[in-house]
Amino acid sequence: MLPKTTQNGQPPPDLVFGYVSARSEGGTPMTEATDLTSAVPYRASEDTRARARERAEAAGLTVSAESRLGFTVYGSPAAYEQLTGGRVTSYEALQHVSIGRRRYVTHLDLVGRGQPEARGVGAAPDADDIEAVVLEQPRSCYHLAPSPQPPNVSKYHLRLPGDVSMLLGATSAHAQGAVGAGVDVAMVDTGHYAHPFFTLQGYDIDPVVTVVPGTNPAKDPVGHGTGESANIFAVAPGAKLKFFRAADDNGNLTSAVAGFLKAKAAHPKVLTNSWGGDFDFPPADPHPPAASRVWILEIKDAVEKGIVVVFSAGNGHFSVEPQVPGVIAAGGVFVGPGLTVEASDYATGYASPWFPGEIVPTVCGLVGMLPRAQYLMLPVQPGCQLDVEESQASDGQMPDTPDGTTFDDGWGLFSGTSAAAPQIAGAAAVLLGENGLPNLTVQQVTEALVKTATDVTAGHNHPRFNNPAGPGPDEATGPGLANVSAALAFAKAHF
Repeated sequence: MLPKTTQNGQPPPDLVFGYVSARSEGGTPMTEATDLTSAVPYRASEDTRARARERAEAAGLTVSAESRLGFTVYGSPAAYEQLTGGRVTSYEALQHVSIGRRRYVTHLDLVGRGQPEARGVGAAPDADDIEAVVLEQPRSCYHLAPSPQPPNVSKYHLRLPGDVSMLLGATSAHAQGAVGAGVDVAMVDTGHYAHPFFTLQGYDIDPVVTVVPGTNPAKDPVGHGTGESANIFAVAPGAKLKFFRAADDNGNLTSAVAGFLKAKAAHPKVLTNSWGGDFDFPPADPHPPAASRVWILEIKDAVEKGIVVVFSAGNGHFSVEPQVPGVIAAGGVFVGPGLTVEASDYATGYASPWFPGEIVPTVCGLVGMLPRAQYLMLPVQPGCQLDVEESQASDGQMPDTPDGTTFDDGWGLFSGTSAAAPQIAGAAAVLLGENGLPNLTVQQVTEALVKTATDVTAGHNHPRFNNPAGPGPDEATGPGLANVSAALAFAKAHF
């Protein structure tokens, strides 16, 4: 069995991304929080945040995004060392990554006298306005001028927008004029390429906001953000997309937290995220890791601001994001030839060991099956990572055939719960954009989607969890596959 972590002896990168937790009025540091039901006790005063920011900037760090709890930063390892008195080191951790693989991924830590034992967490002993310094954890996408029309391929798949709209029960809602008009949906991902598909369909997309310094807002080196965003419009064609690119030039999500904070500050009605981390399952500790508690509270703060926050459940991953109470965790259901319906064995599902009573997923979207979930024909930047990878045979870890597209045609077959999250975000947008409804709360949107979902009684979810689908809510698909028209009718009748 491979060790979970190994030392690599390599120096840290020249640019390190992180988060500074300002000292809260409640007195308990975010990294030590055991009550994660609300972010309110962990908010810091404006004066405290201003002093903490001044101290971080004096050490050489640049502030990239702020919230009521703290702020994200980036800078050299020396700047972090100046602020904390510790030393930035790197190590390798074995975890699930994209396209179902497991490999060692480089993580960063702050070590030295006065530094906490928790991985990725540092202290600033001489700063009474700073609770903790947390280094950004590696995250992977949960999937993962071309023609505006998709190519014809022989492999079974769904097309957008028509097939996805129909199977999620959105087509009849659209016929009634419920298209999510005027609803801002924010998405944090690898980038967004101006594919002619979006122009042909007439979708509304704001200029891309970049988070990593020096990156091009017109590029998507992976193709993940571009492709998965099409799922929003398949369900809510009248929504407005506000896209935040959190990837570096290599497509790595180095600033996912900063992207989330920037998106949160833009006050969207819906915020969708098709990525996350990976931890041991079942976890040894009854509480989430210290570094994750800061992140949990930032997510809780978004929910408490009235934003419908959606996260992918994962593709065999066990991550903290979809477990956070108030978040809609998007799982996977596969609709096959002949409209057979079963749990996707590519998608994660479990009872949360960290938040009693929370089940992942909250509700499901459309997701393909193992080994590669090649299921939805999605637009991507020509020649990007996914355009190339999906057009080729796999590397032997997951024997499968190419998707039938070419390596540079700007189209690819992929899905994962990365597709389910924006589908559910689109469903929320349809509800929030409907005339005659009051301002729906996060809880009301969730209730409408959960209580009207189509029950799924066949199949199992990802083998890592291997939970069966059965009558009623379960740990494979939650309440089942979202039904937009039914959820809309429920909301009109009850709210």
